[in-house]
Amino acid sequence: MIEAFRRAHPDATPWDLYILIATDHPRGTYSRELAKRKADQRGAPAFAYRFDWETPEGGGHMRSPHTIEIPFVFNNIKLAGALISKLPEAYALASKVSAAWVAFARTGDPNTPALPNWPSYSAKSRDTMLFDNESRVEQDPDHGPRLAMEKVLKLS
Repeated sequence: MIEAFRRAHPDATPWDLYILIATDHPRGTYSRELAKRKADQRGAPAFAYRFDWETPEGGGHMRSPHTIEIPFVFNNIKLAGALISKLPEAYALASKVSAAWVAFARTGDPNTPALPNWPSYSAKSRDTMLFDNESRVEQDPDHGPRLAMEKVLKLS
């Protein structure tokens, strides 16, 4: 597992590798698996995302911790933290993220003009929105680590 993550992130420190692996299992792995299974049902589409925006809180050591996206989803950055609340880029990202959630709640489709086209998830393409100051869609982000994790966990 360490080697798979090291190949994908050659500049990562041992601490970075630990955080990457501990983040991917269980949160990333199981989110991808749920999206894949939902897409395989061929009913309503599934949409996957990863929140890559890194918080300045905690001296910058926290990176993008679990649930950091919640203030962005609800567009209440003023309550997100003393440092976050002072960042104009956080407000801009929150506007885009919350608009996507509102669009999804209204229509079942998170696409909005402020973000790149966000295709639905499938086992073949694994399109994933990567939210950051410059958001983008990537097919199967961290492909190698994903395959290693699925093998260890006997998924797919």
